[in-house]
Amino acid sequence: MRRSILLALTLSFMFVGSSQAQTIFDRAWGVKAGVSVAKADIGDIGETFDQSNRTGFAGGLFLHQYWGLVGAQAEVNYIQKGSKRSFGTEGEEETKLDYLELAGLLKVGIPLGIVRPSVFGGLGFDIKLSCNSPGEPCDDIRSTDWIGIFGGDFAVYLGSFSIFGDARYNLGLSNIVDDPSGILDVKNQGWTFQAGVGFPIR
Repeated sequence: MRRSILLALTLSFMFVGSSQAQTIFDRAWGVKAGVSVAKADIGDIGETFDQSNRTGFAGGLFLHQYWGLVGAQAEVNYIQKGSKRSFGTEGEEETKLDYLELAGLLKVGIPLGIVRPSVFGGLGFDIKLSCNSPGEPCDDIRSTDWIGIFGGDFAVYLGSFSIFGDARYNLGLSNIVDDPSGILDVKNQGWTFQAGVGFPIR
């Protein structure tokens, strides 16, 4: 009987503690960093080539707020995009594009003790910071880009801070090449995988 009571009390304290941890982190900010695996979705009737991934850096700052299961997250990120294009025996060209990304996400997260898995979706607005493109003049690559963002993260709450992992797919919504003929249609797309740490805002 005593063991049952002690077990019940222990579980109750654990539940209360985990609930408090979730509440503390309902409003938080943090930093994240990881890898970007990007390529370009290219529609061009005048040229045929294969494209492969460009692997680069992704990272930034975020601020989120949860209201129960539903939340919102604002982000400022630095992300490297681009692609490698193979022209068969003629060689390979790599387009390197670096962006400052402003993103807004809607999130749904399920509190499970000291962890919270979430899924999210939203929009990103990319501002071109630099360009290196031997195959396409950088002046022809537009300075801004709109992207759709879809993914999920998994947070673990550890008292005064949290740690998390984030995986997302970035889908280009606009043509990044200024082509008056309308023949060349290039859209950024790819995955980012990041880890980070968050801190509650009290």
